[in-house]
Amino acid sequence: MQRCLRTMGMLILTLLVIGCGGGKYDDVKSTLNDYADAMEDYIGRMEKADSAEAVAKAMQDFTEKMSALTPRLQEMNQKFPELATDKNAPKELEKVSQRMSDLSPKLQSAMMKAMPYMMDPQVQQAMTAQAQAMAQTGN
Repeated sequence: MQRCLRTMGMLILTLLVIGCGGGKYDDVKSTLNDYADAMEDYIGRMEKADSAEAVAKAMQDFTEKMSALTPRLQEMNQKFPELATDKNAPKELEKVSQRMSDLSPKLQSAMMKAMPYMMDPQVQQAMTAQAQAMAQTGN
């Protein structure tokens, strides 16, 4: 009877851990996926931007998303400093890590979309705010 109760207890505990996620990097994965979502949205909007106003708006919206993510990114960097190297990403993070790597060059290309509008005051202001927000994320 005790053996049966112990087995049931272990089964319930296992199901709770699985059901609640329970992975060491669940918060990291969620944060990085939110970051990647923000990057994808920004890239798409910058690719479609055809005016200084559209570029500035895309940059401002991305900056707002990054500012909202900053506390989570900072916490992640403090809690898991070993993730900063990205050389030996844990298996749990391989998919999101690859997603981020794939988005990085696209993000750089999207930022180049602002070049023709560099002299516009709205774009300059948005670029400054974006640079400050990115510096705060620790990325």
